[in-house]
Amino acid sequence: MKVSKPPSGSLSGPPVGVPAAKSAGAKGFADKLARARGSGQVRAATAARPPARAHEVAGIADIGKALRAGQITPRAALDRVVERIVARRVGPNGSAAIAEKLKAALCQTLQDDPMLAARIRALDEG
Repeated sequence: MKVSKPPSGSLSGPPVGVPAAKSAGAKGFADKLARARGSGQVRAATAARPPARAHEVAGIADIGKALRAGQITPRAALDRVVERIVARRVGPNGSAAIAEKLKAALCQTLQDDPMLAARIRALDEG
């Protein structure tokens, strides 16, 4: 297969008929970043966002506390976590049949996955 040159005849420089783009360069970008950091814009933007999945961890924190306090068994804690996952994913108006299928799929995965099954057995033994 033969490769021919582009119509302009040159590979260097911008394509014919396309205006050249402005180039801020690395120094220009570094200066803008330093100004943003100094003004507190970066800190304010990152502080306003809650940590990822913080609401999900808080949703099962009470189960962890009850488990550590010895109020529930590891198996009961796992069952409660599965119930919460199903309730959260299906929602209050979701179908009971879909909720049951999701719960069955999660429980089956916990049994079939060798790593998860081993960890669950360790919880039951510990």
